[in-house]
Amino acid sequence: MKTSEFKKKKLAVKEYPYMRIGFSTQDFQNAMPTDVESLTEIIEYASKEGYHFIEIRDDHALLRSDECKVLADVTLSHNIDVIYEIHKNPLDPGYEEVFARGLSNALMFPGPRILRTLVSKSEFEADPAKIGWTKSEMDSLIKIAEDSASEAKSKNVRLIVENFNEPFFGDGSNYYGLSDFFNNSVLTGLQFDISNPIRNTSRRKAEPKEVAKYLLTLKERWVTTHFKTAVAGEAQPVLTENPLTIEEVTSLMGKMNVLYFTLELMGVKDKHQCYDNHSYSIQLLKDKGILEEY
Repeated sequence: MKTSEFKKKKLAVKEYPYMRIGFSTQDFQNAMPTDVESLTEIIEYASKEGYHFIEIRDDHALLRSDECKVLADVTLSHNIDVIYEIHKNPLDPGYEEVFARGLSNALMFPGPRILRTLVSKSEFEADPAKIGWTKSEMDSLIKIAEDSASEAKSKNVRLIVENFNEPFFGDGSNYYGLSDFFNNSVLTGLQFDISNPIRNTSRRKAEPKEVAKYLLTLKERWVTTHFKTAVAGEAQPVLTENPLTIEEVTSLMGKMNVLYFTLELMGVKDKHQCYDNHSYSIQLLKDKGILEEY
């Protein structure tokens, strides 16, 4: 389908019209391959529906440079910016190779020059009883992430990490959490996921009020937000109510001048259902008075 065949919509955050609205292609990963054909369809959809950007999630940065060039041309022709997502945590073996490919690919796309990865994953999956990082792991994590952020900055790219299965807060001695990482690093930015601190996958759930309070300390280091919601600790394929509410996070973003408002939904296997889930979630945001269409 060609975007020109449709009347294009425009979306805006009602109270903060300077914000940019987008979504992650993670929403479609279970239904569509990460290839030029599928991503072109998604880019055209994003343009038609009034989004400003997409996050191309390419877990191990396997898109070739010639494929990225084709996709960059498509995004330019549809006035869609790109944040590039890899899915490899800094303490995972092979991170350096994935980061290098991801940085190279991120440089090819129009937009804010942001490269995103996870802050944690494999170091927790190996040990079900593990609550948080050890001091040694924290030191290594900070060094690897900050070295990566410095390399990215030298090429005018911002490296950000997403909170995932680590605890949001540590106890200061026995285990360390996300806040310890940001309190002791400088360059690396945050992609905040609104449900992960309270999901069942978190090694220690955080109090929503404490999370909100901490976010206000991050200043310019809070860069983007994933609006993915959870019910009884389980992430949902559509937006729902959330212990840390969509309304509150949007307000916090406004106070902190966070520009990138990203829809992220748990993927389903049927492509048409993916699109329907997007439509449902956008309508919910309109009904809440957060988004408007013009």
